[in-house]
Amino acid sequence: MILSRNMGFATALVLTAVTAASFGYYAGVTHAPDMRITPSPSAPQSTPIASAFPGPFAGEIVRVVDGDTFKARVQLWFGQEITTSVRVRGFDAPEIKGKCAEESKAAQEATNMLREILASGPVTLHNIGPDKYFGRVVASVHVKLKDGVDTDVAQMMIAAGMGRAYNGGTRGGWCEKVAQKG
Repeated sequence: MILSRNMGFATALVLTAVTAASFGYYAGVTHAPDMRITPSPSAPQSTPIASAFPGPFAGEIVRVVDGDTFKARVQLWFGQEITTSVRVRGFDAPEIKGKCAEESKAAQEATNMLREILASGPVTLHNIGPDKYFGRVVASVHVKLKDGVDTDVAQMMIAAGMGRAYNGGTRGGWCEKVAQKG
């Protein structure tokens, strides 16, 4: 299967999973007449394709966009990869084009820190889902540090004071918070 680099990450994952299912590579999954995908009675229970995005998926960092977003080349299947923007789940960083100079400065510091963390070891994406912007996904991002510990990037960024916990919804402003910190 040829995947377009402009194709959305979730679309590519679904196409890969459906292709694998139709060729029997997805262990124990068959197509029922009503077009739902169900486990074969003779096969052990397996993860349904609808929830097939928990990962881990290996990611090669292409570039860091800002303190909570980066572009990565992600291996979807053997010999198949896609480049997509990834927003780090569970974390919000100040914006580069902030509402005040302090926010923009804090955003640059967060961007540099994220670049250092992502360069410190192999990166994996977990719990991948769609984001509010087309062409970007949201994922839990882990990096394997030199000591072999698989560490959550969002938690590292929050612990370093480079942002705050965020799980969707309205985000507060940064200018007052950054001014109080500095």
